[in-house]
Amino acid sequence: MLENSFGLNFFLKTPRAENEDGTRAIYMRVTVNHQARDIATRRIWHPSKWNVRAGRATGNKEDTKELNAYLDSLTTKVFQAKKALLDADKELTADAIKNLMLGKEESKMTILKIFKEHNEQVAELVGTDFAPGTLERYETSLKHTREFIKWKYKEDDFDIKKLDFEFISQFEYAQEIDDWSALLLAEVEEHFERIKAEVDQSVDTIDKAAAAIKSNQRPVHFSNKKQAFYYGLSLSLPWSVVAIVLSFLFSWLISTDEEYRERSRIIEAYKNAPEYRLLMQNGEIVQDERGNFLKLRPQGKKSDVLIGREYFFDKKTKEMLIPLGR
Repeated sequence: MLENSFGLNFFLKTPRAENEDGTRAIYMRVTVNHQARDIATRRIWHPSKWNVRAGRATGNKEDTKELNAYLDSLTTKVFQAKKALLDADKELTADAIKNLMLGKEESKMTILKIFKEHNEQVAELVGTDFAPGTLERYETSLKHTREFIKWKYKEDDFDIKKLDFEFISQFEYAQEIDDWSALLLAEVEEHFERIKAEVDQSVDTIDKAAAAIKSNQRPVHFSNKKQAFYYGLSLSLPWSVVAIVLSFLFSWLISTDEEYRERSRIIEAYKNAPEYRLLMQNGEIVQDERGNFLKLRPQGKKSDVLIGREYFFDKKTKEMLIPLGR
């Protein structure tokens, strides 16, 4: 997958009403794929002592040094958050980095959590809309699903965003499952095959299914709105899971093909593109009103140059040399 565009810079936010001393709040802007999110640093500074291009305070006084050191520490935390997301194979977004910086945990929807909530709702309707045997079969399905996730993925639960056809097929063939789980998986496979089928055949199948559903309709009466809600939820949940799986698979197929084509076009157009890999991985992109820029600083006192962060200056040729590798 191509590296995401990434930028980080600090700026003084223009207030609605100027402070009496003229100071302004310092904000940190994180940009991922042209989507920016601002984070308050809880620091203030005067514009007359601020370098807009560098995003740092100017001067040699102690308060200036302390502020710049604090901004450097925030920069380090941002890159640590970025690395944590990539290492965890999570989606890299400006919101995700901001949530990590602010200590907010992302609320995840997981398979077992959804399954358990569904069974609890069915349990409340046992004796009125569901038979005890129906709840027992749902609980058996939940048990098999939990055991499969523990065996296959060594996890206590499974993120619904990661649900794909491999999960469904492995779940079906890894163990002998109950009739209700098998029915759900069979429906998923049937819908997956329809994606590959001709449009006319798909339309014909949908029409037949609609006719069958219509012919089996029967009136249902409820004593209150709560019972009606849970009843409708119990009927729609399996199909909702199927719809989620199908939409995920279809999007994945399209995005994978487009990503492969785009990558092939780039490699063919720029034969030396692989040489820029380390620069793209480590380079810091900053953004202001003029556009996006690659941020580099002169080589430090160390003998080894930091690829993507530092550059050589050849005094003889008066040229700036940007290392791409060793």
